[in-house]
Amino acid sequence: MKKILKFVSAVLCTVILCSMLAPIYAGAVGMEDIYKIGDVNFDDKVDVLDATLIQKHLAKISTLTESALKKADTDYNLDINILDATHIQKIVSKIYVPLTAKKGVDISKHNGDINISKLKAAGYDFVMIRCGFGGNVTSQDDKLFEQNVKKCEEAGMPWGVYLYSYALSVDDAKSEAAHTLRLLKGKKPTLPVAFDMEDADGYKKNNGMPDNATLVKICRTYLEGIRDAGYYPILYASLSWINNKLNDESLLNEFDIWLAQWNTECKYKGKNLGIWQYGGETNYIDGASIEGVADTIDKDFCYKDYPLIIKNQGYNGW
Repeated sequence: MKKILKFVSAVLCTVILCSMLAPIYAGAVGMEDIYKIGDVNFDDKVDVLDATLIQKHLAKISTLTESALKKADTDYNLDINILDATHIQKIVSKIYVPLTAKKGVDISKHNGDINISKLKAAGYDFVMIRCGFGGNVTSQDDKLFEQNVKKCEEAGMPWGVYLYSYALSVDDAKSEAAHTLRLLKGKKPTLPVAFDMEDADGYKKNNGMPDNATLVKICRTYLEGIRDAGYYPILYASLSWINNKLNDESLLNEFDIWLAQWNTECKYKGKNLGIWQYGGETNYIDGASIEGVADTIDKDFCYKDYPLIIKNQGYNGW
């Protein structure tokens, strides 16, 4: 018992000592702040002082404001506990270990007629559905989008959408946002709306690849357009694109990231990682197929409880 008391005393002393260094914030939180989860003291960075404030709150040494409590809930489960402080410490240490991870797939017309009920029975928790590609013309709608949405709804499968981008300019990005919003009208996805920024077929390269600054503006234009319309946006890109073309701190820190990296582990350490596409035709973790569903399909891990986040924050028509 004496050892336990000494340990508790040491922990409390550490918390109190660290708290002397932590600034106190009493201001209000605006919509722009919801993208800075973990910044409990509102100093525009996530560091050990934020973890200390959570520990103080849990030890009843001090009380976090309502605004700070929203920032402290790093796993979005509406409960502030020691795991939130631990999560921040791992972020500071450049270690990304998700508190929870759900398994899903992303699909388009190229996957054919997917049996969502069988997919769910196989242990998959969500689906990201391609709604279309490029600008706002009906010929570029994904021909199976409506069908795939209907099947997810009937099976009770959480779903989100993505649009494959061909944008070479900000105006193109605006048209692509309009394309997505047209197809989302009347629908209420419980996962994010993704902007798929890549160049899988070489279109951008062959038609004048925009410079990095323009690519960032294109992404921001689409993502802001989706957010302004009341939907929860996320940026899909490969690790290579994020490191070499989209490596803009203001973009990557403001929007969640859906990372494409077919590997045994995710190498992206950004704090806004939401989804990791870990395999497709090549899959180092569990194979490219799902028996009875598809011979080849993209697979993903999701690290955030998006249905909870989206519904509680009123996105996507909720």
